[in-house]
Amino acid sequence: MFALLFSISVKDKCDSVNRLLVPTDLRVSGCYGSFVPGPNPAHVAMATLNEQTTLAFELTHSRALDEKKGVIIQTVLSYTSQQGVRRTRVQSLTLRCSRHLLDTFRNCQAQTLLTFYCKKMYCAVLERPLQDLREELQTEVTAALACYRKHCSSSSVSPGQLVLPQYLRALPVYLNSLRKSEVLLPGLRSSIHQRLQLRCQLVSMDVRNTAGHFYPFLLPLPVGGDTPSLPDLGEAVRCRAASLDPGGLYLVHGPLVLLLWVGQNIPSPSLVQLFNIACLSALPSGEIKLPVLDNTLSVNVRGLIDSLNSETPYTRKLQVVKQGDSCEEALQRLLVEDKSPNGGASYADFLYHLHVNSIRLLGH
Repeated sequence: MFALLFSISVKDKCDSVNRLLVPTDLRVSGCYGSFVPGPNPAHVAMATLNEQTTLAFELTHSRALDEKKGVIIQTVLSYTSQQGVRRTRVQSLTLRCSRHLLDTFRNCQAQTLLTFYCKKMYCAVLERPLQDLREELQTEVTAALACYRKHCSSSSVSPGQLVLPQYLRALPVYLNSLRKSEVLLPGLRSSIHQRLQLRCQLVSMDVRNTAGHFYPFLLPLPVGGDTPSLPDLGEAVRCRAASLDPGGLYLVHGPLVLLLWVGQNIPSPSLVQLFNIACLSALPSGEIKLPVLDNTLSVNVRGLIDSLNSETPYTRKLQVVKQGDSCEEALQRLLVEDKSPNGGASYADFLYHLHVNSIRLLGH
């Protein structure tokens, strides 16, 4: 069984029908996305679609596939353009097959698997208990780690040593963030309407934005003295409270959130340059629009925010959170490596349980 993601590169089309054609050795066992499912998962009808529309297909094979020929998959998309013209696009994809598990793990991508599981689990929340879905996620990643440890790792590995596939090292932190998300583990302050809106946004989200939602970028901003150039996304720090310096400024960037955390020991000159205030107590928490000031820090931060907003297909408002403030829970939910306010496990605890359960599964 394996997953397949399709991103449809068309702009604002309507009355679309997407058909997935597979060889006789394969069967389309599921399709997940922002649509009303029909009796045939290989035949998907959607009222509208655009270039952000992403569908996840689940394919199952009952016998060995031909390694030499591989697998050819074809998608046929019919839609009506804005001019009222009915069009059909056909795309073919050839996938390699291998009997070696190591090849399978080498060709897996953590962000793609996260997107597939997100769509699959979020589509199932209307029909299955949330506890069952969280346990299924943990069971599947445990089985994958046990399989890799048994068939792909060195025989000299001790039982107490954690073994993760090289290209899936980020998968546990992604899936733990998915398990304790507001949709699968509701908090006391999340309403059913907020959870439904979040579910609808994520089941249609592409791979890059899905990964950014479940592990946001935590960017440290320069404070005090001469202001150097601002960091890019590659300089983001880990999403945990230990990464936050009380004397610093941090911008949290995700596809649905843009949050500016202000430490309680931030230098006064930085407050003046960025907010035009001299005292932290005068800075209000919540939604804010940064004042237009003629200094390097203000120009760079506003330029960074404009750049990040231009890359995100969602409208976001900047939210300021001060350290120790009552609304700091909004930031705590985004620090996905820590224990979440709704009771979700920290990344370290989740990884420990995965390791113990995989060892137990192998009978060590």
